[in-house]
Amino acid sequence: MSTTQTYQYPKPLAVVLGKRAALFLFIGVLGFLLVKIVGPVLQTGPEYVVEAAVSGIPLLIAAGCAVSALALAVVHRVRHRAA
Repeated sequence: MSTTQTYQYPKPLAVVLGKRAALFLFIGVLGFLLVKIVGPVLQTGPEYVVEAAVSGIPLLIAAGCAVSALALAVVHRVRHRAA
């Protein structure tokens, strides 16, 4: 990970994954709200497929990032406690 200034340092992977989880959760919620607002106007059958793609995929990515961040934090604590 590159930094532009000398006093900056790369953040731990758990922090990066946590921030990405928050970002994808935000995108998923915005997509869900967008589909719920625009969906009744369209009144079509494929609305559920679009809703699943727009809000479901970012929510799955957010869940994966969150689980990975938690697992990394637990492993980090266990390694430091053992040392």
